Amino acid sequence: MIFGDTETTGLLQPEANELRNQPYITEIYLVKLELNKRNGEFTFIDELETFVRPPIPISEEITKITGITDAMLMDAPSFAQIYPKLCEFFLGETTFVAHNCSFDTGMLWCELARLEKEFKFPWPSDQQCTVELSMPLENKRLSLAKLHEKAFGAPHENAHRAKNDVMAMVRCYSWLVQSGVI
Repeated sequence: MIFGDTETTGLLQPEANELRNQPYITEIYLVKLELNKRNGEFTFIDELETFVRPPIPISEEITKITGITDAMLMDAPSFAQIYPKLCEFFLGETTFVAHNCSFDTGMLWCELARLEKEFKFPWPSDQQCTVELSMPLENKRLSLAKLHEKAFGAPHENAHRAKNDVMAMVRCYSWLVQSGVI
């Protein structure tokens, strides 16, 4: 199974907006893990981590949230350049997990659509959202920070960076399995 997160230039706009008005991915982190369903523990298989150079500048607001600056992305590959690696990473995998899965898959969809590759991508058939999976805990949507705090008594460190958010989500997913929620 693949756990992933993206950092972006903004939030997705309603689908009626033109593709050029949708945000761009600035950072992506994916980790491939094998879950032992009996104890909720994972075995590491592989990871993919990269900044992605968008064709627009990063706003001050996004830099405040993520800490990602234009200077950090200056030498990063474009999404088109990482597309082959993404395909290879996803190929044969059946499960993708993200905290807000519809957002992260929506961001991937937009980037792929810009390349006319949205139907030439090995999308996993099982897409799981830890927001939805954790809703029985409090009968409402929990941010990743709130879910992590509920599970471990403290919010996770360095939120809104792709790898940090994925590592926190993996811990929460494992906790949800061990707690019998999943």
